[in-house]
Amino acid sequence: MRRRLRELSRIVRPTLVGIVVATLVVPSAAVAAGPPPVAAVVPPQLLGTFGGDSSLPHDLNNAGEVVGQAQAVDGQIHAFRWHRGVLTDLGVLGEYSSGNAINERGVVVGTSQYRAVMWRGDAMTVLVDRNESGSAGAWDINDRNEVIGVRYLPTSYMYGQGFLWRNGHAVDLPGIGGDTYPAKINNRGEIVGFVETGQGATTNAALWRNGQLTVISPPGAIASLAHDINERGQVIGGMVTSSGTWHYFLWDDGVITDLGTLNTVGINNRGEIAGNPDGVADALPVRWHRGRVTELPSLGGIGSKANAINSVGAVAGYSGASDGRHGVVWTRTGRIIDLGPLKYGTHSGSVWYLNDRGLVAGVLGAPGGGSQAAVWDTAVADRR
Repeated sequence: MRRRLRELSRIVRPTLVGIVVATLVVPSAAVAAGPPPVAAVVPPQLLGTFGGDSSLPHDLNNAGEVVGQAQAVDGQIHAFRWHRGVLTDLGVLGEYSSGNAINERGVVVGTSQYRAVMWRGDAMTVLVDRNESGSAGAWDINDRNEVIGVRYLPTSYMYGQGFLWRNGHAVDLPGIGGDTYPAKINNRGEIVGFVETGQGATTNAALWRNGQLTVISPPGAIASLAHDINERGQVIGGMVTSSGTWHYFLWDDGVITDLGTLNTVGINNRGEIAGNPDGVADALPVRWHRGRVTELPSLGGIGSKANAINSVGAVAGYSGASDGRHGVVWTRTGRIIDLGPLKYGTHSGSVWYLNDRGLVAGVLGAPGGGSQAAVWDTAVADRR
């Protein structure tokens, strides 16, 4: 889901300006880290496929369950759940399904043949069916089994109509004249994403609480979106400024902190943010907390990136090394756990998810093309 929102952030088309009372705070300069101690390489475990060439992970919970999609021998794409070495086919209604998110109770939501669906165990339930106008999909689920997603209506433009499903019913999320897109839901039922002011018009970052919409319009923004929220209700997102550049922000109970060009990828319940400076050649990823920015050092090469942060402040991503890109976890204590080269054959991969127990999920390039979902268990390395 975070990858989907980062892709959407590049196609937002600003035309109008939103207004909200806000406070602008400039973060302090980065604190450079010294040469890090590096843990021994943690080998990957490939999750496999259903006979096809590729698989992709889409989410990971603290129990170590990974969900995503994998190709079958006939070329169809099936949703999967992986746990402790066992890859389970969750089934498909037609030719395609994908597990997009999993909660701590092991309930999975996703898409199957253009329908928003839920899996409890191996049983699939359709939450929102497709209609004559197009498709529906479920993007995220919290631990109360509340689900967010999007369905397309005759009036939809590009993003569709966001919905909240709970207790057997789907309710449309209110907007301001155009499409609505929910991205993330926390365990309090608070939802973030964006709304359009009209079809094809400006997008504004949005927060829905108890069915009520709050539009988040950072000062100087001509378009914005929100992509993550923690259990304290702190929101992070991105905005296009009047100069046409991208800035990123933290919203905390109405107070907005401008994070400059720190492209945020996640926020934990402590309010720690992982991100990557935009527009700076060979810039290192950082951890931001209350105005303090700490650089996350590389393995000695160039081209590092953060992609996830967990509840204790560890960050996962990749780092340049002497032999190319390696997957890494930057621990809170300043160590780097090396996940080894992100190659399988001649194709490169990436690291996308990190849970609170040190399990990492990502992809490695497959020898015949495509990619294979993989996990790395860093818990042992972190204790060394």
